[in-house]
Amino acid sequence: LMQGFSAVRRRIKPMAVAFGLIFGSAALLALLWPATYRSSGTILIEQQEVPVEFVRSAVTSYADQRVQMISQRVMTSANLLGIVDKYKLYPGDRERVAREALVDRMREDIGLRMISADVVDPRQGRTTKATIAFAVSFESRSPVMAAQVANELTTLYLSENVETRKQLA
Repeated sequence: LMQGFSAVRRRIKPMAVAFGLIFGSAALLALLWPATYRSSGTILIEQQEVPVEFVRSAVTSYADQRVQMISQRVMTSANLLGIVDKYKLYPGDRERVAREALVDRMREDIGLRMISADVVDPRQGRTTKATIAFAVSFESRSPVMAAQVANELTTLYLSENVETRKQLA
């Protein structure tokens, strides 16, 4: 035990220098890193209000599948390029990179997160995990831009859901 203390005492200066360099580099990186803002909209998935005995639902797929299907329709290149043009996103890259690269970058900045909860299945009486909502988010260096684009994406999801339900009905 005494040998361990003496070894630490002999190497305290190099250890302190290494710690200081690592800590100082991490602190400097944290201070110089540009701020990124994330804005999100949460969409609640509601069950059909009319009892199944009276009217069979035209939409019978699970919520996860429906969200993924709607997501594929919302995340088309045309929709995303429309948002890029409308809000003038990525101004430094718009002239230099291909439009598909802009779409890929926007897809990276968009987040989709399912929100699940334990619910009681009325038919079986058992508790099960079910998707009750999902959140659509957008990341940007501008908080205003993040909020505007997240709002636009949320609106697109809601309107596409209405359109999908009309087609299935």
